[in-house]
Amino acid sequence: MAIKAVIFDLAGVVLFTIRGTFNSLLAERLNVQPEGVERVMNSPTNNLWDTGDISDDEFYTFLLKELNLPAEKKAAIQKFVIDDFYVDQEMLTLVRELRKSCTTALLTNFPAHLHDFMKRSWHMDGAFDHIIISSDVCLIKPDPRIYQLSLSRIGCLAHEAVFIDDRKVNIDAARALGIKTILFISKAKTIAALSRILRSSR
Repeated sequence: MAIKAVIFDLAGVVLFTIRGTFNSLLAERLNVQPEGVERVMNSPTNNLWDTGDISDDEFYTFLLKELNLPAEKKAAIQKFVIDDFYVDQEMLTLVRELRKSCTTALLTNFPAHLHDFMKRSWHMDGAFDHIIISSDVCLIKPDPRIYQLSLSRIGCLAHEAVFIDDRKVNIDAARALGIKTILFISKAKTIAALSRILRSSR
């Protein structure tokens, strides 16, 4: 059966921090221990941020309170989320090339500011046929419903789609639904794995 759609995660697949990980670099910018940031970013409140139930400002306030930091540090967070990320141009080119032969989709757990950032900061307009963001649909990976919603919007069956993500828990959830999956470990390995899947599906 031919592959009709390739679905990409964003952070850790197409979008990267300028060094280290999101949590380690944020800890560096705030001058705190990474363990504290890890705890906050793995909290239920972070999920509320990703589902759009709380605003950027509310989450930043929560983050600073949890880390015992003054409100003045909010400016450092706001700068971090804009300036310390870059789009991998090779991956973005791959997405644009794939659009010539199949449907491309972005499926990401991300707060509501993503739409603005994609246009204003990361210049990703037009790369994806479909954009499914957790904060828009009030669902987050690995909830099976967000994958089912994505397939419905794309208009394909599970076995007609490939999903690429850097988190195993998200990959496992997609695979359980019958979606072909690639765990992003490196750019070269991901591109090679995708090429094999696309070749074998012709």
